[in-house]
Amino acid sequence: MISLRYLMLTLMLAIIAVTAHAADTDDDASDSREMRTMPAVPDEGAGTVLISTTDYRIGPSDQLEIDIFQIEELSGVERVNSRGYIKMPLIGAVKVAGLTREEAEDLIAQLYAAEYLQDPQVNIDIVEYVSQQVTVMGAVEKPGVYPLRGKTSLLQALAMAGGTGRLADEEEIVVFRANVQGVVTGYIVDMEQIQAGVKDDPEVIGNDKIVVPESGSASMLKGVTDTLRGFVGFERY
Repeated sequence: MISLRYLMLTLMLAIIAVTAHAADTDDDASDSREMRTMPAVPDEGAGTVLISTTDYRIGPSDQLEIDIFQIEELSGVERVNSRGYIKMPLIGAVKVAGLTREEAEDLIAQLYAAEYLQDPQVNIDIVEYVSQQVTVMGAVEKPGVYPLRGKTSLLQALAMAGGTGRLADEEEIVVFRANVQGVVTGYIVDMEQIQAGVKDDPEVIGNDKIVVPESGSASMLKGVTDTLRGFVGFERY
């Protein structure tokens, strides 16, 4: 008998596939559906912004650690609100959404220098990239959506979800990733090979969806992948 977990996984895969099919509206998108190997480091053709402290632009709900050199009273951790602002001592609300880390540092330094400090030194670390998230589903301890904290590997993403469960099939983990046309590829990853050092731990990026099946569900996963192969390209990592 097929368990409720299997049915839910099948439904999630079907939803992902339908989304990809809806986005596949031209011949170029059809060509990009060809199966390919999952890169250990995301290539430039990925359909999301790669996490980088130099060119990443701050978004709502991101968490920032702000250090004003030698002034502890003005330093601290702030969460960007839904309108893109953080609240700083003395200078009040500062809009940082849409800025790079360096631009936000310069802006805060200018505001403090205007009235309060002489040549302030501001450093910002992006603690949580909430606007860049991965979804972890299936046989993990805490399924859910998790913000990326800088560059994150597949093992680290699974750790954020509490690790794999006792019944997890670590040889058939699937990472779904959309390309720039919105077409989804499902990469089948053997975690045991990564843990043994046979293969590198691949980096995940924003909007990746990670599915961990239960042991014994390989035939179910194969049936789903065969059914959806016209919508989603599958390849083993």
